[in-house]
Amino acid sequence: MSKRGLELFFLVILFLPQIVLSDELPTPPEDFPKIHTYPEEEVGSIMTNFLWYHLYKRLGNGPTVFNKEYLLTADMWVNGFIEPHRNKYIQEVHREDLLAIQIDEEGYVNCHQHFSHAHDWGWPFPLWTQTMGEEDKGIGWHFQPLESVPGWVGDHLRRRKITKACGEEAIIQWSLENLKSEGIIEKCWKLEVTGEYPSIISPKLSLSAEIIPFFQIRWKKEIISETKGKLPYIEWRKKGDESFSYERRMYFYPESTHLSKKGWYHSIIPLYKHPQWNGIIEQIRFCLYPGKCSGNFYIDSIFSVFDTRHTINNPIYILACKLYFNWTGDIEFLKETINKMRMALLYQMKVMGGEKYNCIVNPWIGHDGLPGFQREGKNKKFAIGHGIGNNYWDLLPFGGYDLYATNQYYASLLAMAEIEEAILNHPEWNVPTGALSFDPKELRKHADMVREKARETFWDTQKGRFFACIDTAGNPHDYGFTFLNLDAIWYGIASLEQSKQIMSWITGERIIEGDTSTGKDIYKWRFAPRATTLRNEDWYIFCWTNPEKIEWGKQIQDGGAVLGFSFYDLWARLKIISPDNAWERLREIADWEKKVKEFGGYRKYYEVKNPENTLQGCGTPGGLGIDCEFYESSLVPSIFIYGFLGIIPKPDKLEITPRIPKSLKFIEVENILYRNSVLNVRATHDELIIETKKIPKDLPITIRYILYNLEGKIIRETEKLISEIGKYSF
Repeated sequence: MSKRGLELFFLVILFLPQIVLSDELPTPPEDFPKIHTYPEEEVGSIMTNFLWYHLYKRLGNGPTVFNKEYLLTADMWVNGFIEPHRNKYIQEVHREDLLAIQIDEEGYVNCHQHFSHAHDWGWPFPLWTQTMGEEDKGIGWHFQPLESVPGWVGDHLRRRKITKACGEEAIIQWSLENLKSEGIIEKCWKLEVTGEYPSIISPKLSLSAEIIPFFQIRWKKEIISETKGKLPYIEWRKKGDESFSYERRMYFYPESTHLSKKGWYHSIIPLYKHPQWNGIIEQIRFCLYPGKCSGNFYIDSIFSVFDTRHTINNPIYILACKLYFNWTGDIEFLKETINKMRMALLYQMKVMGGEKYNCIVNPWIGHDGLPGFQREGKNKKFAIGHGIGNNYWDLLPFGGYDLYATNQYYASLLAMAEIEEAILNHPEWNVPTGALSFDPKELRKHADMVREKARETFWDTQKGRFFACIDTAGNPHDYGFTFLNLDAIWYGIASLEQSKQIMSWITGERIIEGDTSTGKDIYKWRFAPRATTLRNEDWYIFCWTNPEKIEWGKQIQDGGAVLGFSFYDLWARLKIISPDNAWERLREIADWEKKVKEFGGYRKYYEVKNPENTLQGCGTPGGLGIDCEFYESSLVPSIFIYGFLGIIPKPDKLEITPRIPKSLKFIEVENILYRNSVLNVRATHDELIIETKKIPKDLPITIRYILYNLEGKIIRETEKLISEIGKYSF
């Protein structure tokens, strides 16, 4: 791998500081869930300990959006778990975090990622420094000494010793109008106002406007002005223009973001929206105040910004809020979030193409699904600014006509229909309807159209599986994405016949010619199927420069695996094949988990016992996602809740449709939390027993039990309102 490739490799995996990992942890509290799988109790015991381990070892929760559906699915039913970092019950932690998630004026939901010099509301890369030396594709000035520039940009500048972008060398490139430079003061450029319309003018540039959708200025002001309401603006001069002009002007706002320091603004300027932002940009000018003022301005940095926003945020926010409400019945929460949920859906419908195309067609610059480079013999020609990621799989250029985003759009339509219908059916909740509300019937009608469009558009009839997307050049991309196809089953996009074909491929029963991994090798890593089954050396974001230098399977997004996503594999097996098939697979996972723990834990096991692959995270690259930032590992035991017991929380009831493997007499989960009631739920092949250990006096719960025969027909259906502690048989 080249030096540049290595730089990005470590950029991608270092989401967290390197820490010392230990498998030591306290005993779970008595009221923590316990899973029983009689007569094969060992599996239930292993999964109980698995759940406690991955919850307790989680490195901290927050408003970061990409994993919210995973975590709410995994956590909301868990009773008695106090999150150690915040000393609050996990449900309260999720409530706080969901309420903290920001949505902008247009309806886009913030990624809430960590500090970087990318788009504040997007993913933390790609950055202006990752343009492979093509200076027309990105530029930046950081008004601190080189050693003080923070984040990945600072790391890059120091490695390359690029001093011209930093400190005094950056300052002297700019011309001033009615400003006096006070130099670098407290790691920023201090400017004193000396007259009206104080402005800074860049050096001569040569920037490709079509590749640079945004500029950002990080700044603050300490000024006194005579007139309120005047906005700063940026102007630009294109090739052939003799001067700046109001015709090439965009106003911007002194706005803070979740990444800005107190008193500072991170003004993100969407220049791509302006019809005159095109061609070659030769100079830019910032007018910091359009009028008469006095005082000082402070500038931290000015830099170009790729569009690193993610399509998944909006549907994930909706799905996570639905999960929280359905498990808790927290009406106050629903009242606070409902219009944000509606706006999040409207954004997908109006901006992301959902309403027009019946699928998500990404309009953002660089989110085109195109590969970030083309091979020309032994060399590569990079397409800087293209193939930008949109989701969890951040190296892969999902975009254009995007199935990953369409899967979640479809699910969010059904989620909103469910919530809107419940609001109409429960006027006593007093939750707002009004101008932003949706007709649930219309949402379901639209969802049907989305499902049919996805089945037709993204299905490969020859291979019998879904492909990722169709790029803006009209090319589909398929590398055997198991996670994408399992999502299509989980969310309900896949038809029954399509689901059967998908599972025959993933389980290894059906061989797809040309795939790198087939048959049993798809489960080489034991705990989960490979993320992909076809070697990918060509379809990546532009800044992932040397994928061929990483062995097959040593990168999660190219033949590696994620432990948490075994949940979706198990769920699909149970739904499409049989409970027995899912149980057999879960036995294999439990056996792997047992051996790992006997050896001393995940890290020791893969360092010594099984060194053919390594774990990604906490300072190490690798092909396996198990611990550290892979919080979604705690999903796996939830297969007992949503799968074998078939517990599905609805806005006003708990639906239970058990599917018990033949080799078991019963499955029971103790200490399930539902709307402040604590339940033990036991299901046999023909009976459901619910014990209420705690139930609020003023909040009875409704349980709907449905029993199906082997042909999928309902043979028993019972609904009960429970208001007292006791045992209830269905």
